[in-house]
Amino acid sequence: MHKLPEIRGRHMAQNESILKSVSNIRRQLDEAEQVTVTIALFGQPGSGKSSLVNKLVGQPLASVGVATDQTRQAQTYHYNGVHLVDLPGFDTVRFPKESFWERFKMDSFDLFLCVFSEKLGSAEVEFFSHLQKHGRTCLFVRNKRDDIWDTAKSVEDLEKEIREDVSRLVRAQVKVYFTSCRDDYGLDALSEAIAGHLPQAKQERWIESAKAYSRRFLEAKLALCKKKVRLNAGLSAANAINPLPGMDVAVDISILLSLFRSIKKAYGLNDKALLTSREFQVPALAQLANNLIKNATRAGVIRLLQRVATREITKSTSKYIPLVGQAIAASIGYGITLQAGNAYLADCHELASAVMERELLRRHC
Repeated sequence: MHKLPEIRGRHMAQNESILKSVSNIRRQLDEAEQVTVTIALFGQPGSGKSSLVNKLVGQPLASVGVATDQTRQAQTYHYNGVHLVDLPGFDTVRFPKESFWERFKMDSFDLFLCVFSEKLGSAEVEFFSHLQKHGRTCLFVRNKRDDIWDTAKSVEDLEKEIREDVSRLVRAQVKVYFTSCRDDYGLDALSEAIAGHLPQAKQERWIESAKAYSRRFLEAKLALCKKKVRLNAGLSAANAINPLPGMDVAVDISILLSLFRSIKKAYGLNDKALLTSREFQVPALAQLANNLIKNATRAGVIRLLQRVATREITKSTSKYIPLVGQAIAASIGYGITLQAGNAYLADCHELASAVMERELLRRHC
């Protein structure tokens, strides 16, 4: 009997440790969820800003061909915490330069993209001057690179001339990113440059949400999703309310369902595309696509958890203790949910990697 107080004390200490860890996990997840990235695009009508918006996030958000200088407001497009804003024409009759900065809240943007497909115009040059005075970062994007040609000069020579012309006009040495929304040229370099000009939390949001055009970007996306899996696995195990059939283990299945949806979104995957898109219907990918749909249901989550359920799982989780807390990391529920989450992530990553390899092959053919 004299051991009862000692046992109760250990249980109370363990419960207190779990509650503290759960609070820490929720804080980390909430903070990450609240991070947003807001990027403004400005430049000449017809320069392909709408196409660039769609390409950067890999989603058909903007209607291609809409002239924003004819609208009364900026066009804003949202995807997974990223806000891309197509600004109307600077210093026009409708949008005079005197009120432009305050009207469109320029101080609220993280980054600016000056998009052009012809010679840089005076309005873009003047607007860049305003950005410089306010200490804002602007990347120059010469879109429609596939239209650059001259029978007497190479594309490389023409690009050099464009870079020199831009630097001369804005009176500063600036880098110009050449892109093509037709063949995806330069989108990898531009997306990585955007990430590189953002603070860490916003950089992670961009990497998670933007479309990957390089293997390096895709691997960075994988690393962020692995962190999210560990945190959500810990929360699911600690919030155990759903007993698994035939097992002495309980987890919170709703947390895993939300996690799986989040992972799919990070990789730009949705059920409609997985079911209907031709790129997912080839024999090598069809089974993976089908698994992603089936395992993102309640019944699918349970099947996945049961498949990985073994006490041996917990042996490999100790290295994640600082992230989710020792009491949670040592639990069987955490080990099972961690493995299930990583299994789902692995399928998403394998599918996205296969699609990328096919895209890279087409691009270099």
